[in-house]
Amino acid sequence: MKTKPLHQLFLAASFLLASCSSLIAQNSDSYDTYKGIEFKMAKVNEPVIPNYSVNIKDFGAVNGGDVLNTKAFADAIDAVSKKGGGKVIIPPGIWLTGPIILKSNIELHAQTGALIKFSTDKTLYPIIETSFEGLNTWRCISPIYGKNLENVAFTGNGVWDGSGEAWRQVKKSKLTDEQWKKFVSSGGVLNEKKDSWYPSEQYLKGAKGADQNIMI
Repeated sequence: MKTKPLHQLFLAASFLLASCSSLIAQNSDSYDTYKGIEFKMAKVNEPVIPNYSVNIKDFGAVNGGDVLNTKAFADAIDAVSKKGGGKVIIPPGIWLTGPIILKSNIELHAQTGALIKFSTDKTLYPIIETSFEGLNTWRCISPIYGKNLENVAFTGNGVWDGSGEAWRQVKKSKLTDEQWKKFVSSGGVLNEKKDSWYPSEQYLKGAKGADQNIMI
């Protein structure tokens, strides 16, 4: 899950959200559909977020990328949720955090200049029972996680960095020579063919034994 800016973070959006009803198309014969695509697809209902907002700095968030702000994010989301929902503002700065657990009726608004960087400390991401690509499985919790939610939104021009390089295999063919040298020198292990890099021996063994893309 090599995730960097917001638009890339949600390319896998494995994401990241489980069963968010605000992202599920209506199942009806009388819905409004998108035009100009090759299949029939109902328009997604945009979330309606209550007019209430808080700033993560008001809950102790520390800028700089050195202090873990997981609790500040959680407390801000809880405070908004108790009001019935609203906007959690992430101001300019570097905000290091562990997993962010979403709730319904929440908008995460990353202002221009905000960088939300997820920690590479794997102990912060517990193994949970979930699904991946339609299959029931166990895997580590996603950087942004929610289950059975309604009305969830991500807005703003800030950047979300999932620190994907600490989690997944990297193929030599996908990188320049300089990038490949950097990965190899950073640690981790190579496969037998020396054409794929893994963060650790544990990840290499997990990839060999998995029948799907499971994070271990």
